[in-house]
Amino acid sequence: MRWGNRRRWLVVWALCGSVLALGLFLPTLVGSWAPVVHSACQAGPRVLFETAQVPALLINSPYGGHAWANVTFPSTFLPGGLFQMGSQSWNGSTSWSGFQSNVSVYGTLNETVWGPGPNVRCTQPYFVSLAPIGNPSLGIWILGPGNTSDHQEPNVLFVGGTITFSNGFQAPNEPDVSTCGGSSQSISMSSYSLTLWVSFQSDGGNRSAPVQLPIVVTTFHYWFPSDFGIWQIENLSAPGGPGGGWAFSYSPC
Repeated sequence: MRWGNRRRWLVVWALCGSVLALGLFLPTLVGSWAPVVHSACQAGPRVLFETAQVPALLINSPYGGHAWANVTFPSTFLPGGLFQMGSQSWNGSTSWSGFQSNVSVYGTLNETVWGPGPNVRCTQPYFVSLAPIGNPSLGIWILGPGNTSDHQEPNVLFVGGTITFSNGFQAPNEPDVSTCGGSSQSISMSSYSLTLWVSFQSDGGNRSAPVQLPIVVTTFHYWFPSDFGIWQIENLSAPGGPGGGWAFSYSPC
């Protein structure tokens, strides 16, 4: 075979190999699934480890009224066969129920893994892992009774705590509840999520990382007394919210 023909065949084979390699490896860069190597988000170095109380249920009550709720978890999440807990609050108070857990925070790393699989790239710089111990806490106050608004509600269970949440009133996003000149009202709603945040120090600065509790469902019940007032409602489980039930701001008739 002449050198010119051989050279042309070498060029053809090189082009074919390049096209094949591009077809095999391009999905790793731009696709949701790759046949040869795929991207995976892996836990990196641990930047925090502590044992903390974790709120699983945060329940606000309307001023002058009453509230109660129950949260259900997958049967394998909490130790000791515990999968449900409840709480109640009244007259503008806020209570919580939860559990003790080991809490770890890791940095995240995008890594390339050999073999076919979905491309899962990191969307957050940190990853939170909960390892529940048990020791449930049930029906503890965050705010005592007598509050006309949840606007000033704390975002931690204890001073200096690293587990934070968003359960206070910011702005209404549901129709008001009014009993002015009318009878009492009893309203139920359900939530399927609760986002918490873990605060910590890393790389010389203050950081936080979110964690979603694996809630099956939380059912809330609210009672509003007759001919008493008007309550603005913020549904914390509305799209983009932190999850949970309702927060209130009261005005008299």
